[in-house]
Amino acid sequence: MEILMDRIVQHNDYPAFQLLFKKMYAPLCQFCMKFVKAREVAEELVSDVFYNIWKNRSRLIIASPKAYLFASVRNRGYDHLRKIRNTTWCDLEEATNVPAGMADSQDMLVYEELNTTLEQSMARLPKQCRLIFALSREEGLKYREIAALLNLSVKTVETQMGRALKHLRSALPPL
Repeated sequence: MEILMDRIVQHNDYPAFQLLFKKMYAPLCQFCMKFVKAREVAEELVSDVFYNIWKNRSRLIIASPKAYLFASVRNRGYDHLRKIRNTTWCDLEEATNVPAGMADSQDMLVYEELNTTLEQSMARLPKQCRLIFALSREEGLKYREIAALLNLSVKTVETQMGRALKHLRSALPPL
């Protein structure tokens, strides 16, 4: 599996990515099903993990691909469970006075500008700093998990996250 991940990261090898996907998709879905309890949700979460691997392949440094995949799926599953736990459900017949959710075009423009600025600022981060930030914020990994994954000390991960956050704060306008 390490060889496949190396080919994906270093050579943008899509057939290697497909092989990794075929090999790990079913076991990861079964693993995810243990805590999300819904086949469709598990499949979507596992697919998201693979999508993020392909999307971020140029900046990934993964010591143990299998551990990374299972940790990513677990974290996605827990994030999903946290989101639905905080969701209030009701029948459509009982829902009255529900706003349509139309976003103001001015709000959308501000959001797009802010998102562009954030992406540009993240691109200017050093490679390792950007990777650590992505693993923490996008993948939901804890500092000690990132440290174990990248063979770094937890203190190094904390320092890099501090630098990333400081850089992003200085680049973004105050809210």
